[in-house]
Amino acid sequence: MGLSCPSSEGWGPLSPSRPVDFTTCFEHGVLVTGVNVLFLVAAIVRLRTLRRAPILPRSLVAGSLFWVKLSLAVSTLAASVAELAFATFAYSTICAFTVSMGLQTLAAAAAVSLHYREQLRNRVASTPLLLFWLATVLLALMRLRTAISMDLVETQPAAVVANTLFMLAALATMALECQPKPHGLYQLPDDDEDDMEFQSPEERANVFSRWTFSWMTPLLEQGFRKPLQMADVWELSRQYRPDVATAEFQSNWLAEQKRSNPSLFRATMRTYGAAWALAGFYKLVKDLVAFLNPILLSRLIGFVSTYHTPAAEPIQNGYFYALSMFVVASVQTLAFQQHWTQNQRVNSLIKISYTTAIYRKTMALSNDARQQYNVGGIVTHMSVDSQRVADFTANFSHH
Repeated sequence: MGLSCPSSEGWGPLSPSRPVDFTTCFEHGVLVTGVNVLFLVAAIVRLRTLRRAPILPRSLVAGSLFWVKLSLAVSTLAASVAELAFATFAYSTICAFTVSMGLQTLAAAAAVSLHYREQLRNRVASTPLLLFWLATVLLALMRLRTAISMDLVETQPAAVVANTLFMLAALATMALECQPKPHGLYQLPDDDEDDMEFQSPEERANVFSRWTFSWMTPLLEQGFRKPLQMADVWELSRQYRPDVATAEFQSNWLAEQKRSNPSLFRATMRTYGAAWALAGFYKLVKDLVAFLNPILLSRLIGFVSTYHTPAAEPIQNGYFYALSMFVVASVQTLAFQQHWTQNQRVNSLIKISYTTAIYRKTMALSNDARQQYNVGGIVTHMSVDSQRVADFTANFSHH
């Protein structure tokens, strides 16, 4: 039995009376409910993962910024509880509005708990929390616009105020979560200060910084002011160091060698399959979004051509088409850059792993086996052949 929709507009998704707007039941029953359910699942998985991480003393890592952020997260929980109370009072039965507000309250409570545990066990801003707060702010802004267009400010002012406070508190919490955590806050007595100074900022960058590559801004600014020296460049990220990059591959390759038909492809996919699939996902997003701009351009041309005529569309449609074209172009560029970057990462890791595996095999050859392979052939395998396989796997397999 599905959720009931108390609104006369039905489930929509588009409102028949308001231009460029969803129905309230679709916003609450599908969008708000879906986002909160996804976050609750992600929060449970993340909390289980954090249990295995070493815990740091609360007095060492819990600074004033953390307590302000946690207070704001508690404020979102309080505002969500108020929204749930207003929805329960307005609708006597279980419907899309009460369920969505109940799930939002549970998600806000899970966010408070996750904020506390992430601070004690993680040096990087939490990706699930950042994505959840971003989606929550956008949905709250959408619900606020719908409430204003339906004149709910006059009929249900308390609910609109609660939604506004929830949105503002969530926005402030996200802004504080985006702030990088200081190095000294997590520097333990056995950490080398020089290593901390030259550590790549990519390892501590949050998801937004990785998407926009803003973690490279200090290096680019320094390169603009003066020629860069080796002392200005950070150390190689830990994931690209040969010993780290090849450890998992060597383990998977040794496991394959114990099988009757060992496969280098299976060992490679078991090691780098997730990173390769992520690059394919970005490529899929880029290709799908590429079809939207011609459609939106056609709609925008139709809107302009019928303007000031009896068949003219509402002015909101024109703003929607123009803004959507900007968003689509931004998403397409972002997805393409992430696809290319992820492909180069996979390329480098595969090349490192293959080169190291061939070198180790060469060192283990017997005298009789060495007679069958000359130095030039081994060097070719280590440089040219491994590079070709890595290029094909990373660059051409998604086309």
